[in-house]
Amino acid sequence: KAVVSTQSTGTILGIEPIGHRKRMMKSIRDLKSLQRSLDQAEKSKKRVSDGGAATKESAGPTQFHTRADIERGVDYEVRYLGCSKIEGSGNARETSGICNRLLEKMKGGEQKVPEYRLRISAEGIGFIDKVSQKNTCSYPIQDISFVSRDKGNLLVFSFITTDRKLGIKMCHVLKGLTRNQAYETCATIAQSFEVAYQIKKEMKLLS
Repeated sequence: KAVVSTQSTGTILGIEPIGHRKRMMKSIRDLKSLQRSLDQAEKSKKRVSDGGAATKESAGPTQFHTRADIERGVDYEVRYLGCSKIEGSGNARETSGICNRLLEKMKGGEQKVPEYRLRISAEGIGFIDKVSQKNTCSYPIQDISFVSRDKGNLLVFSFITTDRKLGIKMCHVLKGLTRNQAYETCATIAQSFEVAYQIKKEMKLLS
């Protein structure tokens, strides 16, 4: 279950228009498309068990929180599988390959899987250590360009960040506690970008 933070996230600056927003909106469409496919598969199983009874289609919600919640920050418990440099365009195939490689490392016991509270807000994404309760690292919203859910393992999802100083992109891979939580976390990351974009527009109108 998500936990809403009581801390303020501050001012939103540096949101890039058009292209950046389009990339995040594509994330939302991909999430909805995957969720719709999952829903249809579940309903097909249900129709068989119910003797062919029809059911109404649903793609699942893409917004789980109010704008005020997103501005304050929403926490999710996750496991961090690691990160890898994006060598190509950072498309779904490339991120899926990174997810698979890091997941295999976890299964093979090659590395310890740290647990965090992932704080998602209109300011960005922060990693809070579950033991020390300290913020170990954070990524500004303007440096997050894509979020996706792994089709091969629905507990696994990823997001891409840009290191502007080094000029590289990194794919961060995480694992949720449940499939529904993984989907909700992805949708909340996408929603946080949309809220930040709206705040940026409002700031321009007031300036």
